[in-house]
Amino acid sequence: MFWRAAIPDCHGCVVKSILMEKVRLAVVYHPDFALYGYPVLRERLSPAFNELKERGLLDRPDVRVIEPVPAEDCLIGMVHTPAHIRGVKGAGYWEVALLSAGAVIAGMEEVAAGRAEAAFCFVGSAGHHASREGFWGFCYLNDAAIAVRHLREKRLASRFAIIDIDPHFGDGTRDIFGPDPAVLHLNFHGGYGEEAASGPANHDFRLPWDCDDERFASAAERAVSMAEDFRPDLLLVVFGHDGHSRDYGAFELSIDAYRRFARTVREAFPARVCYILSGGSNPEVAREAVAGVIEEMVL
Repeated sequence: MFWRAAIPDCHGCVVKSILMEKVRLAVVYHPDFALYGYPVLRERLSPAFNELKERGLLDRPDVRVIEPVPAEDCLIGMVHTPAHIRGVKGAGYWEVALLSAGAVIAGMEEVAAGRAEAAFCFVGSAGHHASREGFWGFCYLNDAAIAVRHLREKRLASRFAIIDIDPHFGDGTRDIFGPDPAVLHLNFHGGYGEEAASGPANHDFRLPWDCDDERFASAAERAVSMAEDFRPDLLLVVFGHDGHSRDYGAFELSIDAYRRFARTVREAFPARVCYILSGGSNPEVAREAVAGVIEEMVL
C-alpha cells in the first residue's frame, strides 16, 4: 500500500509530493539529541541508535528512519502556559525540547495517517513531568500532550491511551490529561509522588521499588488489557528504561522485561502504537532495551 506525502521545504511550504510505501515501523531520530539533549539522558542516545544500525534493523525495507523538525511555538502555547514557556527558555533547553516534541509529533502522525503501523521516537529531553505550568526531572515540554493536541487539530485521532512504564510518576501528563475522558492514562510508578489529579480515565500501578520482571509483567498485562478495552485511536507508550536494575530509577528489571512488555503490546495492538523514549541514562542498558523493544515491534 502506498500513501502520498507532502514534503515541505525549510520554511514549511509544500514543494512536492511523493508516494510513500506503508512501513511496519517509523524510527524518529535527530543527531542533535545526542549533542544538545539533557546531560543525564543524552549519553545513551547515540549508542542506542547505533545498536539498531549494527543489528541491521534500520536497513529493513519495512523500517523508515525520519529526522524530525521542531514543533511550532504556537502549538506549545496550546498546552503550556506563558509562564511555563518562559521558564523553559530560561533553563536553556527550549530548542532541544521543541525538537523532542517535534519527534513525537512526527512519529504519531506517521502512525495516525497510516504511513506506518508503529513508531519509536527518540528524544533529547523527556516530557512526562512537564505539566501545564511546571517542569522538573529532565522534562521541559510535555511531548505526548503536544502531539495529541496536534493530531486533534489535524483531525487524525481524538481518543488516546497512554501507558507510562517509567518508574517515576508521570505527574505532568496527569495534570494535563487527568480530566479528559478521551485519554486513558495508565501510570506505573515506584512510589515517586502521590497520585495527582483524579479523573474519569486514570489508573495508577504503584509497584515496589524492588519490582521484578514477573510482577512488572503482570501489571503490564493488566494495563494493556485496560487500554484494549478503552478502544483508542492510538496507543502511546512512554518508555523509560530507568527501571532496569543497572539504571537510576526504581524497579529491578532485566532487559527481558522490556521485550516481554513490547510483545504483550504487539499482541494486543499490532498497529497504531507509538513509543516515546523517556527516562534512563545507562548507555549499555539503552542499547539492549531499545533494540530489544524494536526487534519485538517489527516481528
